Amino acid sequence: MRAGLLGLADRPGGPGGAGPFGYTLAVPKRAARTPRPDVLGAVLDALPVGLYVVDRNLTIVAWNRLREKGPIGRPRARVVGRPLRAALGASAFRAVEPVVREVFRTGQAKEEVAETRGGLFHVRRFPVMQGKNVSHVVSWFEDIKDRRELEMRLIASDRLAFIGQLVSGVAHEISNPLAGIAGCAEALTSIAAKGGRGTAREARQFRDLIRGEVARCERIVRFLLDSSRPSTGDRAEVGPTVSLALRLLERHPAFARLRVRASVPAKLPLARIDADSLKQVIMALVVNASRAMPTGGTLAVRVSRRGRALSLEVRDTGPVVPEPRRASLFEPYATSDAQRGAGLGLAIARSLLRSRGGDLVYRPRKDGNTFRASMRTAP
Repeated sequence: MRAGLLGLADRPGGPGGAGPFGYTLAVPKRAARTPRPDVLGAVLDALPVGLYVVDRNLTIVAWNRLREKGPIGRPRARVVGRPLRAALGASAFRAVEPVVREVFRTGQAKEEVAETRGGLFHVRRFPVMQGKNVSHVVSWFEDIKDRRELEMRLIASDRLAFIGQLVSGVAHEISNPLAGIAGCAEALTSIAAKGGRGTAREARQFRDLIRGEVARCERIVRFLLDSSRPSTGDRAEVGPTVSLALRLLERHPAFARLRVRASVPAKLPLARIDADSLKQVIMALVVNASRAMPTGGTLAVRVSRRGRALSLEVRDTGPVVPEPRRASLFEPYATSDAQRGAGLGLAIARSLLRSRGGDLVYRPRKDGNTFRASMRTAP
């Protein structure tokens, strides 16, 4: 009999027999007389994730302890040896089958985030190779609900830090019209004290200047309030969101020395991400690019579409990220300058994208850096 996954027999009733965990071990013939515990079953049950294993017929050959528990759990005794369709039900099987068959066909692992009744899971599908062929697929379920709540708290913290930086730029911008208003007020005081002919006309001119500067302050404050309102739904218009983020960042002190260029097609499908999260991603990438060019440079934002995927690229002309740092670019608190940020922006941006089926990657160029955010189009 041919041994299967990590010693799993392709059929039950192998030389090692079925252990107490519901798995079967293939044991060499010379050791068949000596009973052995189900070591593989114990190992799988000790893992801090739920998992199951299917063969090429989509028959379940392993189902560990944590996969029995929780909102998507099933008793092991009822599923091992049965078709995957019977264990999951028709609806869930229709969603899972194409992914599992693709792993068998390509030999490439797949991952996604799935939300179920009361849980949020990072789901991975791994191929198990025997020679050049895929013999089994392991489906791995990691409960990330607590981690996602922590990430949301980090996002809130990062947004507060960014707002602090933004406020300094807005305060500087508002200080200009306030200085104009103060000057006009002094002029009106002088006119009132002087009296005489023609003073009414001059006073009206200064009054109009004050009204204009007050209106300018109101527009700045209104824009900030509009930008801070939470969005609804899980779809976003990419073009308007990019424009809004760039307009907001115009008031950031770091952008005074940059040339910003944007290329966004007029007609794009909706992205499968809410507008707030997309705005957070864009701001993180653009602020990161600005920090790479402390003495000035060109920042380019480009959006494109390829099939059912959208790509958003942010390019800078700063120094290329050193190769030793690239592996930790998307790790939390990975920053080369703690004075300018906590190093959460890129980590949060990638987390937001991956949780919605997208991704964020880094590509070096001869004249700078490129960060590419990929998103799925909304159905």
